[in-house]
Amino acid sequence: MEIVVAGGGMAGLTVAALLGRTGSHQVTVLERAPEYSDAGYGIGLYPLGAAVFHALGRYDELRNRSSVLDRYEVHGPNGDTLQSVDLGELLAPFGPMLGVSRTDLIELLATSVGDGIIHFGAEARAVTQSGDRLVVETAGGGSFDADIVVAADGMNSALRSSLFGEVEPHDTGFDAWMWWVPSGSTPDGTASEYWGPSVFVGLYPILDHVNVAVAVPRSLTPDRGASPENIVGALRSVVAEHASGAASLPGLFDIGDSAPFLWPMTDVRAPDITACGDRLALVGDSGIGFLPTAGVGASNALRSAAALAYELSLADAQSAPVAVRRWHARVKPVVTANQHDSRELARVMMVEHASASAVINAVMKHVPVTSITKGIVKSMGAPF
Repeated sequence: MEIVVAGGGMAGLTVAALLGRTGSHQVTVLERAPEYSDAGYGIGLYPLGAAVFHALGRYDELRNRSSVLDRYEVHGPNGDTLQSVDLGELLAPFGPMLGVSRTDLIELLATSVGDGIIHFGAEARAVTQSGDRLVVETAGGGSFDADIVVAADGMNSALRSSLFGEVEPHDTGFDAWMWWVPSGSTPDGTASEYWGPSVFVGLYPILDHVNVAVAVPRSLTPDRGASPENIVGALRSVVAEHASGAASLPGLFDIGDSAPFLWPMTDVRAPDITACGDRLALVGDSGIGFLPTAGVGASNALRSAAALAYELSLADAQSAPVAVRRWHARVKPVVTANQHDSRELARVMMVEHASASAVINAVMKHVPVTSITKGIVKSMGAPF
């Protein structure tokens, strides 16, 4: 069976790497970038997603490149601790939460894919159906035929647009800026967040560095064309005004050679995650995209991609649509529910007005944040 994967990110590479181990399918990955480079931010990887690296035989390497996150703390704008969650205890049945750079994840996955499978500089733009075959057209005028197409081309998926038109995004009204600082802004193994009016500050440790995330309403976001120093300087002013407890953290704005990475706080949900007679599957953010608020987007992308690879490994060209339908039945309810939880968390993490922030911070002293994310934890023990 011939399979074209549009997008060489975490979801697409997972499908290619796992199917490559079966030896019975011809897989082609189309990646629009000319090469892989530093993606500029960190990932909180739940056991839900990290389990995929067991199947690839790369889990020990993943652990060696990661920091174990054993505590999650939520602070008010003045720095007072609202909640402290023992992640080790919460996730004990499944495994540890890991802090790892996206760059390292991509490298581990890409080196698990066979030679000649990834085509760089090949941007998938549209897909059409011709009988039992699909044709993927690229921006350069090329085309690739396949029995199955995996659309894994991200939140702004061109293949999704070619199938369904423009899908209205879910927009929080906030922008997040991310950069690296040396370790020390937060204790090792502790993910710390500061929730204030018109600002959110998160600190997420990985090996030797901390990923800083500062989210502000779009009306306060810096000009993306400004210098890194001016972007961080503008954000420093917002943090100082609205979250003094975070503003005083050591090294928070010591970006060095790091360039701030802009992540608009939007997500998307495709009208469906299969198309073209169930010969196309939308995997990861191209189908059901995630805000980073619950840190579960990467884990869902990895696990749902692994589920698709498994179902396709049981099929040939004739039975492939049945395999895609089985995948849809397994994956969509879980991923949609986890997306819902990430949206609900965003509603309390990022608020603009001081009165709403004060109410949320008062409630957070008594209502555990895990009451919002309990569905995510439960999904780790569910069939996927």
